[in-house]
Formats: sequence, structure tokens, C-alpha cells
Amino acid sequence: MRKSMLASLGVFAAVLAAVHGCGLGATIFNAAFLNPLFGGQFPLTPGPNADFVLVRCLNETAQNVEFVVTIERDLIVRDADGNPQIDDQGNFVTESKRETVRLITFPNGNASDLGVLFDCETSPVTFVGLGENLLPTDNAVFVGGEGPGGAAGVGVKAGSLNPLSLFDGNFNCGDTVLFQAFIQAGVAGNTGLKSFLLPGSEQPSQFAGPNTFANYQAFLESQVREEEP
Repeated sequence: MRKSMLASLGVFAAVLAAVHGCGLGATIFNAAFLNPLFGGQFPLTPGPNADFVLVRCLNETAQNVEFVVTIERDLIVRDADGNPQIDDQGNFVTESKRETVRLITFPNGNASDLGVLFDCETSPVTFVGLGENLLPTDNAVFVGGEGPGGAAGVGVKAGSLNPLSLFDGNFNCGDTVLFQAFIQAGVAGNTGLKSFLLPGSEQPSQFAGPNTFANYQAFLESQVREEEP
């Protein structure tokens, strides 16, 4: 838990609603809007009962850094009528699909810490990493660029920064995965990369202030109810 000196719950809710409405399979936000109560406590992870995985990207360099955040999830294969496909053993047929979100961070202030929220209820998130194909040879970040796609930026390979795996117990739904870019001389872009995990299972279920993730989940559920005939 962390103390918050901001009072911006309404702003955060507006940002979530606006971005979610763009059709992305993920929700992007700035950590400055993360659950807001003056002098209160707010969650750093979605929590043990949440239907999200939060990925945060921390820029601790002196340059702009574009993080190439990629997840992989298993989706149920459906026929032309939308019915799930079942194999000879009676199991649902699934296929792996990757989703990539690019987060452009800046070296100072709140813009140095950006996050993306991935739903893991409808289909489980199985891998989380940097680079479009989750390979060591992928550009995990672009350093010094001025816009989407790493324009004029230096690509830094993922290298030994392996993706986190659900199957290996590296993370679970409800956790927060952090990717950090930091100054490291003698490597491409003078930038090193690390990853960390904040387990949602270790987070209290009650807070002195509002719970951003619980509120957002309730908001999404209310939207679904309104769309039902």
C-alpha cells in the first residue's frame, strides 16, 4: 500500500472510460490517477479477487522511453455461428493470441510511470513481457524517440529479460508486473531493463479509501448489464 496526496478519482474514472471505449483490449492510464484519497491508502495491485493484470512501465532514465508491452492469452476457437469448438476429448479448442500496447514515457514527473490494465476473466493472460514477439531478439523498448513507433529512437533488445509465464507461476491474475528502464552505461541506448512482481495475493481486501480496480470492475459490469436486452 502507498500513501496518496492526490484527490483525482473522478479524473481517473473518466480516463478509464474514455480509453476503454476506444476498442482496445486493455486500459491505459497514468499512475498519477491511481486511486485517490487525500492521506488515504490505495492498492498497488488489482488484488486477489480481481479480473485484471496490471503492467506498469517505469522510466528512470534521462530520455524518452517507449515500452513495447506484449501479452499472450488463450482464446476459445469459435465457429461461424460463434459456438465454441470442442475436440474429441470434450475440451474446448483454444488458440494463443498476442496483444501489444506501446507506452511512451518521459524522464520526469508523472509521465515517467504509465500502466496498462489487461482483462484476465474472459480469457487468461498466459505470458507478459516486452517486445512484439516476446523473443530475446525483439526490441523491448525504444530510447530517445519522439513519438509512436520509436521514431529516431534506439532499440534496446529484450535479451535476458524473459517474459513472465502463468504456467511457471511467475504471475497470476490480480498481480502487478513492473518493467523498469534505468541508466546503464556501455549498452544500447545506455539503458538497462529489469522486471518486478507485486503479488495481488498479498494485498489487503479493504482500504481506507476507494479501491480503483474494484470500482472499475463494477463500472464494466454495470455497462454489460445496461447492454443486455
